Amino acid sequence: MTLIHAFRVSLFCLFLAPITGSWAAPLPGEPTYLLPLNCSELLPDNSTFVSYFDSVARGQVLADKALSQKIFRVLALREKLNDSPHLFEGANPVDIVIRRTLCYYRQQKDALQPVPYYDPKLLSFLKENMGELEKKVEAVILECQYKLISKELLETRAKKNQALVDSAKKQAEKTAGQVFDKIHQQALRKAKNQ
Repeated sequence: MTLIHAFRVSLFCLFLAPITGSWAAPLPGEPTYLLPLNCSELLPDNSTFVSYFDSVARGQVLADKALSQKIFRVLALREKLNDSPHLFEGANPVDIVIRRTLCYYRQQKDALQPVPYYDPKLLSFLKENMGELEKKVEAVILECQYKLISKELLETRAKKNQALVDSAKKQAEKTAGQVFDKIHQQALRKAKNQ
């Protein structure tokens, strides 16, 4: 294989991969300019959708500053949640909301058609649905915060009640020992009588 042939193959792969959605994830900081094709729930890859969402915001900075600001606000909320990974388990829930929104749009169009970040129909869809998207993002963040605060309150109560818990466990162990001895004696008598 000549150097020129290898260069052509790599260039072909470079341009074909974003269109076919064959890259698992963009490199950190690398934008995604086409809406990913794979909306599978089985093996979700949220990073390409987040990267694409970021590309839409960057592409609209001059044309539609309000839409761009809303997208950047959602992404900033995502980063705040990402900076506190103890708030959620697994994937960042904001990433899931972004992916589901973009996949919903993908399912409304031809599933194989490339959708660039500047597509007018996509931009119209996002303008119409940004309010709902923002509400969903706020709702998942609220749920994460609620779970964390509830857990902390339960842990605080448990610590306060630890002396009572220890006393109750000690009493239960003593009673269990007495019951166990009693059952042992009953089994011994039963075995002797047969």
